[in-house]
Amino acid sequence: MSKTMTCKELGGVCEQIFSGETLMDIMGKAMPHMGVDEAHKEHIAHLSETTGETKDQWMERMQQVFTDKPED
Repeated sequence: MSKTMTCKELGGVCEQIFSGETLMDIMGKAMPHMGVDEAHKEHIAHLSETTGETKDQWMERMQQVFTDKPED
């Protein structure tokens, strides 16, 4: 039941693709990627200001996005 999300879908700045069986699988692959350059780091640092969400609200929304995605 693998699903795919892009860096942008997760709040990043590019179209890098990550796949996993769970949202946490995908996050485990995406987080190191999002820390590799200043563009990603800067964007992530201001994500709560951009979305107006707390970390918990963001995680709930990402879980719903993951759940709604079709399987690969």
